[in-house]
Amino acid sequence: MGTGRRTRRVGVLYLVLAAGGMAGAVGVAFRFELPVAETVAALLPSVGGLYLSWAAFRADRREVADGYDMARITDRLAVAVRGQWESEARVRRLNDPYPLPVSWRAADPRFGESWSLLREMAGERPSGRSAPPAGWASEAAGLAGTGAEITEVFLERVPTRRLVVLGGPGSGKTMLLVRLLLALVAERAEGDPVPVLFPLASWNPAEQTLESWMAERLARDYSGLGAGAPEAGYADHTGYADRAGQAQGRGHGQGLGRGHGQGRGQDQGQVSLARALLEHRLILPVLDGFDEIPTPFRAMALDAVNAALPLGRPLVLSSRVTEYGDTLAPARGVPVRLSGAAAVELRPLDAPDIAGYLKRDAGGQETAAAARWDPVIRLLGTDAPVARALTTPLMLFLARTVYNPRPGEQAAVLPTPADLCDPARFPGAADVRAHLFDAFVPAAYRPHPRYPCRWSPHQAEHALRYLARHLQHTLGGTSDLAWWQVRRALPSRTAQVVTGVVLGAVAWTAATVVGRLTALLAGLDSGWQTGPPAAMVAGLAGGIAGGIGCGLVAGVTGGVAEGVTHVLTTGQPGWLLTTLAYGLAYGFAGGVVGALSSRLAAGRRGAVSARRSGAVPGIRRLRAWDWRMCGLGFTAGAVLWFSFRLNYGPTAAAVGALANGTVYALAGGAVGARASSLSARRPDAIPTVRTRWAWDWRGFSVGLASGSTIGITHWAVLRIQSLLTGTPSYTFTTMLSFSCAFGLAVGIAHGLAGKPADLATSVGPAALLDQDRRIFRRLWTVVGLAVCAAFLLCYGVEYAVQGGFHYGLGRGTTGGQAISMTPPHILDRGLAYGLTVGLAAALSHNAWWHYTLTRHHLAARRHLPRDLTAFLTDAHERRGVLRQVGTVHQFRHIDLQHHLAAQGPCGSSRCVPFIPQPFIRPCSTCDVYRT
Repeated sequence: MGTGRRTRRVGVLYLVLAAGGMAGAVGVAFRFELPVAETVAALLPSVGGLYLSWAAFRADRREVADGYDMARITDRLAVAVRGQWESEARVRRLNDPYPLPVSWRAADPRFGESWSLLREMAGERPSGRSAPPAGWASEAAGLAGTGAEITEVFLERVPTRRLVVLGGPGSGKTMLLVRLLLALVAERAEGDPVPVLFPLASWNPAEQTLESWMAERLARDYSGLGAGAPEAGYADHTGYADRAGQAQGRGHGQGLGRGHGQGRGQDQGQVSLARALLEHRLILPVLDGFDEIPTPFRAMALDAVNAALPLGRPLVLSSRVTEYGDTLAPARGVPVRLSGAAAVELRPLDAPDIAGYLKRDAGGQETAAAARWDPVIRLLGTDAPVARALTTPLMLFLARTVYNPRPGEQAAVLPTPADLCDPARFPGAADVRAHLFDAFVPAAYRPHPRYPCRWSPHQAEHALRYLARHLQHTLGGTSDLAWWQVRRALPSRTAQVVTGVVLGAVAWTAATVVGRLTALLAGLDSGWQTGPPAAMVAGLAGGIAGGIGCGLVAGVTGGVAEGVTHVLTTGQPGWLLTTLAYGLAYGFAGGVVGALSSRLAAGRRGAVSARRSGAVPGIRRLRAWDWRMCGLGFTAGAVLWFSFRLNYGPTAAAVGALANGTVYALAGGAVGARASSLSARRPDAIPTVRTRWAWDWRGFSVGLASGSTIGITHWAVLRIQSLLTGTPSYTFTTMLSFSCAFGLAVGIAHGLAGKPADLATSVGPAALLDQDRRIFRRLWTVVGLAVCAAFLLCYGVEYAVQGGFHYGLGRGTTGGQAISMTPPHILDRGLAYGLTVGLAAALSHNAWWHYTLTRHHLAARRHLPRDLTAFLTDAHERRGVLRQVGTVHQFRHIDLQHHLAAQGPCGSSRCVPFIPQPFIRPCSTCDVYRT
């Protein structure tokens, strides 16, 4: 494929150079009035070269299609899955000091199918055997086992290979699923389905089908699976349909048909590799945490699982006993159970296993640290609160973290386990569990002999409590702590203001400062007016980055900076009002344009996603007319009077300002409600790891139409004033050049989309953040160069055709004198718009920027660690407080998250979980809402 990629690069480069050369030849012919027939005759021989470059490009695309071998992809995915969960098992200390012996028995018969029916179902599968294998259990009681036997239970004893794992809170369900997953990966043959663990807490079955959600998780956790595979005929090229059939014959999967929830992958006529793997039965789903789905949606979720993964598709599902039982016997509706599944229920840990594990973790039977557990061990197996509390792997893990010394640590400085035996302090098992949750975080952050911690236990607990409350109250109780969703804690006004100020400063630097340097280097007499108006550049870029609010802030910032610069250098105070008026006017116009084009592109992708997932998107009714935006638009347009009056006088300027304000008022009233939000903070903004060119005709059309509207409006207003006063105005071709350039800029800014890159590795949160930061710089560069080229092309064509043109009207130049445009002026315009609009596009497509703003905001206002990424990584890898599932962190256990979110660190009993009522105020000490 390397030769094909080189061929494509050479072909595309030749195509661009040839097309550019032909266009340039035609332009020169018109400019110098050369014979057109001779020019065309000279260009005709290059048509063959154009065809060869296009053919090379198409041949490479076919070669890429031929390279999608699903069997090879599944093998590489299996390597990534194994590496991911082996690493996670080490971090979670699942085998330290040794695997905890978790045992199970057959669950209550009501949780699964009758055993005779299961055997009958297995025999009637399309690929079923005529006689049951000898490994099948003869009855449900044969499913009982311990530890590593779970692999045998799933692969051999359950006839349908559909298993429900039930257990109480902290009973070790996820730990058992991780062991099963690693064993299945180790035993799979080449080309067989790959077991993948999916945490169900992040799935909303009311909005997304199971297939689309799993495809989304696969593409995010294993980023290369988000890449598109050619949809038409790709099975014929790869041959992986046959391999999938061979995998079925080995009994590792039955089909998910293309009928239910099938979608059309990418917008470019492609289907993602993740969806292709699901459709061709090469993923074995391990669905963890059914109980974490909200109660009203559990029956719907289980029905969706049955529809997406029908009988014949192996799967594993875990849940708490009570929550799964409620789905089987709901107060309302029809009972739902997982079709064709057997069920096992985890048993409490035995007293000898608990005693041996605690002593071994403390250093061994004969050590002094192990002897500290003797008072607790004597109570094991009784009805004492501590004995009842320590029967689950979760509580056992908390207890050993709190009371057992680490290597190199003295046991004498730690609390004694005998305290747990005090019935006065702990009258019930719930009190013991609450105490272990309270003591866990301080114990995890006590000084470590090998891993010094940058944060004190108090700082860490404060940050973790805030994050738990953020998940519980701001994000609706999800367990996924995704760094790109932390931005929900940042007020939208703050994001708008900071982003606008940054873009305004960049626009002033690129337009005014660089323009002045260009004038000095090129020997121009235009001085500080060499570049384009910084307020105009900033306003248009701010609109692309963040809608009307960001556009206004950026325009005002750029206008004030430019105005102060000109006041200081020329001594003319009128400059400040002129540039400020430009900032308000073009900030509003750019906000409407940028937000609308962003919303159209996002809406189109959302509609495609909704059709693909089978979900019915919510419809929000928008106002037909927005009077507030109408008034704002009139004000923003009318303030240009301060700019017009210096060239055309107050009377003509009033006419122009009224006309301009009317147009802006109509635009604000008609579309302001759709364009008033911060487009860069839309809910579907997620990190990207690579870019691809995805031409968006809607975004480009909006950009071209709005650019033309802005250009025509500005030209018409100046033309009216010119007719009233006899003062020169811009020509129609100048207006056309700006309209085309601005339309191309907006189309380019919204024509790039994120694309995952690496196929055979799972991407962790920190790596994803680093990739997103790199793509930010790449987007800035690529879009900036493209926008710069667009402005150079449009202005350059006008300069070549017209032999020069003028600019500067309405900017406050003395006597209304225009300035002649030269190639250095054109170059400076391209650089200014390219640098600023490129940055705006990178901000609107990127999650890193708002995460950076959020963590600095939280550090200043909530006293969280400024380096939040390092804190989360340390909490996962060194402290064991967090776990990692793909690209997101989660608390070690959902009950730990609930415990940390339940009350404020100040200990006030008046601190309660957030209730969205106006009379509730946050506690001044811990920032938890209180009555």
